[in-house]
Amino acid sequence: MFVGVAVPLIVWSVLAVLAKHPFGIWASGMAFGALVAMYAVLHESPPAHIENWRTGFEGERRTARALAPLRRDGYVLLHNLPDRRSSKEEYKGDIDHVVVCPAGVFLLNSKWLGGEVSIKGETVHVQRRDDDDDSYQLPRLASGIRGCAVRLQEDIATKQSGVRWVQPVVVFWNRFEAGVDKGGNVVFVHGEQLVEWLREQKPMMSPERVAHVAACIKSARPPEPHGWWERLPVLGGHGRAAPRDKPPRPGGETVSARASLRS
Repeated sequence: MFVGVAVPLIVWSVLAVLAKHPFGIWASGMAFGALVAMYAVLHESPPAHIENWRTGFEGERRTARALAPLRRDGYVLLHNLPDRRSSKEEYKGDIDHVVVCPAGVFLLNSKWLGGEVSIKGETVHVQRRDDDDDSYQLPRLASGIRGCAVRLQEDIATKQSGVRWVQPVVVFWNRFEAGVDKGGNVVFVHGEQLVEWLREQKPMMSPERVAHVAACIKSARPPEPHGWWERLPVLGGHGRAAPRDKPPRPGGETVSARASLRS
């Protein structure tokens, strides 16, 4: 609608100025105002696929920020790995995150959905708070991420990784009252509880084995070089940027060390 109004006004204003029409300045002002309004509407209400990409990327970034402190504990964090649909196809799509740690290999899919999430079996139900008619279900989300995990396990098995199971995990950043839900063999967890949940898992691998498995994954699924996650700052708990080290105080420890203990 705005385009249909703005274009004729622009044409009219140009013709009016050229013809020294007395209403030329007024028409130009109207055209400018229409363009500004059109830009504001398009910026605040982008097409659905643009909005989905924007919220999806923000969910991935939040997960990456939450996971970052685990590197200090020897966890290997991989982001944006390629995926394939079947053994006969080239790589298509991607995997948001893979965590390799003493407790095993975890494949994470980040979601930031527009509503409150609940799980029934393996079906994700999204309840829109502003409009019940817009509520919807995602019945194939669990099977989709499980398929990604199975394909990753198959690929790294060819590298002599010794990994028999890759745990699929869906990470929600919208409201998820349950916090953690083990829907069959797929785990659903809120982003704010992700790190705590990972640390609670029973260790099964030595640090040397963790490094070997991570190398197998990088060989089977080479990550994108120089990804956005490499530009993340050193992070503290809950996704906050950790303070830079400052000179030690009389106690001998740095400010950042005490901050990490508090987090």
